[in-house]
Amino acid sequence: GVRLVGSEMCIRDSNQTEEAPLLAARELTRTYGRTGLFGGGRQVQALRGVSFDVRAGQRFGIVGESGSGKSTLLRMLTGLEGAGSGSVTVGGEEILGRKERHLRWLRDTAQIVFQDPMGSLDPRMRVQDVVAEPLRGVAREQRRSRVETLLEDVGLPRSVAERYPHEFSGGQRQRIAIARALITRPKILVADEAVSALDVSVRAQVLNLLDDLVRDYDLTMLFVSHDLHVVRHACDTVAVMQHGRIVECGPAAALFAEPQHSYTASLLESVPRVAG
Repeated sequence: GVRLVGSEMCIRDSNQTEEAPLLAARELTRTYGRTGLFGGGRQVQALRGVSFDVRAGQRFGIVGESGSGKSTLLRMLTGLEGAGSGSVTVGGEEILGRKERHLRWLRDTAQIVFQDPMGSLDPRMRVQDVVAEPLRGVAREQRRSRVETLLEDVGLPRSVAERYPHEFSGGQRQRIAIARALITRPKILVADEAVSALDVSVRAQVLNLLDDLVRDYDLTMLFVSHDLHVVRHACDTVAVMQHGRIVECGPAAALFAEPQHSYTASLLESVPRVAG
């Protein structure tokens, strides 16, 4: 049977002497489906009791194939999905089931970078406005200088501020999306398949950039991906999801050297190794 290395591994350090986790998930369950006219509707369990802790400064990877539940999990962790049961705390504050107006602080604390930046970048807005959009209550001059600093930090010249998103390559657009995510100075950066649409050479550059930014901005990173090898380069701790459960969780190096679960081993074998 499945060894319970999953959630146990992810929360095993939670004794009272340590600082509390920045993000804690407990027994997250989410079922989709309608009960039909005669109660016969098909139900799908997207999450089946997922628990883990993410500590400040950690680079926490969540890996799973399509249908593993990682998308649902991500929505619950970021307050975009309120239904379901369990608990999600960020900085000790419960977010599950809270109304949107009570989660405004969360939008500044945790920012998401998506797989396809064009979906989150308004094509009619100049880059400077795209990047500054999440900022509220900041004077124009300050906005401008913060945008320019961030563009440089993500490896783009200040001059791109005047241009439009469609004028850039996929990798450059992802850098713009990362700058936008960091403008509120969040504590948590959530990368949702953030490099999977990029070709391999650009992927390595963006992963290196994220690595630098996590360190320089003192970020905690939650990195969600279907690709175990990408996560290996980006994360220090990895949780592997299958069918709505965490089947294995632990330090990235140990997990890659000696996977404890057959599913993890199969993921490792099925993906060609990416150098870098």
